Amino acid sequence: MTARKAQLAGLAAILALSTTGCGIVTADDGDTPTAATTSSSAPAEPRDVLLDAVPGDQDGAYHFDVKGSDVPMSGVLDASKKAVEIKVVQTEPDAGFTLAMTTRMIGEKTWVKFVIKPANMPGLPKIPKNWQLLDPAKVQDKSIVGYDGSTDPGYVWALVNDAAAVKQTSPGHFTGSADLTKTTQAEIVEEKTLTAMGAKAKAVPFEAVVDAGGHLTSFVAKIPAGGGHKATTYSVKYTGYGKTATPAAPAAGEQQKATSVIYEMLRG
Repeated sequence: MTARKAQLAGLAAILALSTTGCGIVTADDGDTPTAATTSSSAPAEPRDVLLDAVPGDQDGAYHFDVKGSDVPMSGVLDASKKAVEIKVVQTEPDAGFTLAMTTRMIGEKTWVKFVIKPANMPGLPKIPKNWQLLDPAKVQDKSIVGYDGSTDPGYVWALVNDAAAVKQTSPGHFTGSADLTKTTQAEIVEEKTLTAMGAKAKAVPFEAVVDAGGHLTSFVAKIPAGGGHKATTYSVKYTGYGKTATPAAPAAGEQQKATSVIYEMLRG
């Protein structure tokens, strides 16, 4: 999702400040799934069943948790209401702090909130504790303001669409082989690592689970070691379909117009 750019920008700014002492994707990027087409006279192919299970515009609110990528994140998404909340927590042991950034997008409006621990770390600017409403005119990268139509923060649709040997091993359980070189927008590994992995990057085994309601609930890919990169696990969890509250705009007393330091952080 393009909102991850905001998290990355904010983190980069904090890192710069701490060391000197002073980031949602569109359908063209493979993030928005389209309905799988199946034949009425034959059983659906496993790939089509899995693609159709990826959350779309009409699935309502659900929780998501993406781990193992360059930007691990969690939150709530409701495409039908054009609402999303994304939280990223990043720990930097060398710099000695933890940064949590939450981005909430409701239609064309975007709020951000930063929490840094320890809050009294020398050299850091004063960051408001409440929600900061962004003025699009003051944000250089316009793609990080306003909900962009994304429905699949873990990029599962794109990973499955370009996968090989997709099979249904038992009711609701699927396996396959993903090609990370064709889904770089998912940012599962850095570009240099992807190159160093060579052919391994084109055949990454995954397992997926679809619940009885036809909703994707889990996608787990085993990323092999290669080029100095340790073996890791990329995990996407989509839960709470039909039971999750849609993100709403912060109450008037919980927000303010973003201060200048917020815009500086978003510039990275």
